[in-house]
Amino acid sequence: MNQEVGKCVPLICQHFQLPENELALETSDFSELEHKLAIIIGRLLNSDMDRLMAAFYKIDLDEGKFKQIISTAPPADISILLAKEVIKRELLKVETREKYKDF
Repeated sequence: MNQEVGKCVPLICQHFQLPENELALETSDFSELEHKLAIIIGRLLNSDMDRLMAAFYKIDLDEGKFKQIISTAPPADISILLAKEVIKRELLKVETREKYKDF
C-alpha cells in the first residue's frame, strides 16, 4: 500500500467517525480510496449533512472549494470531487507532519 494513502486512511476515518475497516484498502491505488470515500460522502450528503459538515470542518476543507463543487458540479460528480478534495487535504497534512516531525 502506498505509504501516504495508508497514513491518510486513519485520519479520514477519525474525521468522519468511521470504523477503520470501512475504508480498508486492497490496493495502493488512490482511486480505490476515492471511490470508497465518495460512497460515504454521498451517503452523508443524503442523510446526515451535519456530520458531513463537521468532518469537513475538522479536515479544514476549503469552504470556497466546497461551495464551488456543490453549486457547479453535475450531481453525479459531487461525491467524487469532494472525496478528491478531502484526500488532497489529508495528504497535505501527512506531508507537513512528516516534514516537521523532528522539530
